[in-house]
Amino acid sequence: MEQIARDPRADFLAVYNSSANRREGAVAMLKWLENETDFFTAPVSSKHHLAKPGGLVIHSLNVWRRLREITVRELTDRDAPGVRHLSEAEEETVAILGLLHDVCKADVYHKADPFKAAIEGRLATMAPYEFRDPFPLGHGEKSLFLITRHLALTEEEALAIRWHMGAYDDAVKGGSRSMNEAMNLTPWVWRLQEADMCATWIDERSAAE
Repeated sequence: MEQIARDPRADFLAVYNSSANRREGAVAMLKWLENETDFFTAPVSSKHHLAKPGGLVIHSLNVWRRLREITVRELTDRDAPGVRHLSEAEEETVAILGLLHDVCKADVYHKADPFKAAIEGRLATMAPYEFRDPFPLGHGEKSLFLITRHLALTEEEALAIRWHMGAYDDAVKGGSRSMNEAMNLTPWVWRLQEADMCATWIDERSAAE
């Protein structure tokens, strides 16, 4: 699968500025990402998919692309097949969800110290990054909190970001049924989950092989 990002930062900014910049707080959100976080240089994981500088931006772009494809597919009338063009509001939501769902991963991955790993006898199994979260609020919860400090979300977007981890969410693993209720309220919840899984297990796995 061809990756969308030739220049991840430039591609991210192009999508964001063309589809999300009309939303209240969009400028402040981008300014915060660029000037106060490592969002554009961070990996997306410590040792799995895209565990490299800029991995988080590439993943965000992959999720945006997948989410757009999924949304077009779902909204296309089966009795009237053809090219389905998303509305301006739909493009805006796709951009916000795809590009920002994982902002919780900014400033939490730190380059591993091989000298320390060697002393501790774990050099052979050392991951490229160590995960240290200075604000352990939860995954979807933290992204939602950080985004809404700057940018206004719709209720549907808030639900999608909160529950984008799907079955991997700690609350779901603990038996919470709230995600099912969220899915009943808006399809954006399962759309974002599907997009995230496709990006992680198809696009990014294929690129690593």
